[in-house]
Amino acid sequence: MIIAKPCVTMKGIVVSGYSWDRQVKVDLAKTAGCLRERGYTVKKLIPEMMLILEMEGYEVSVYPSGKIIVKLLEDPKKGESIAGRIYDCAGVLEVVS
Repeated sequence: MIIAKPCVTMKGIVVSGYSWDRQVKVDLAKTAGCLRERGYTVKKLIPEMMLILEMEGYEVSVYPSGKIIVKLLEDPKKGESIAGRIYDCAGVLEVVS
């Protein structure tokens, strides 16, 4: 299940992927490589801590827990769409769908 909602501490959308069956864990290095191959700009990768990239003009932070923050975005549906592409690269889209 993918849940997108406004972030209460900064302007943006927070997206989280959940599964009842297994823990959502994102390999940030693998995900960064896949996203680079798909043409997205990886701004910073701190292995096992945080991935910062640019997608569709938005700065996006990705965490190993599967939490994603899309800064300055106000549309939860667009946040879900961006997160779906990230989860696809992370290999967890089927788990959270």
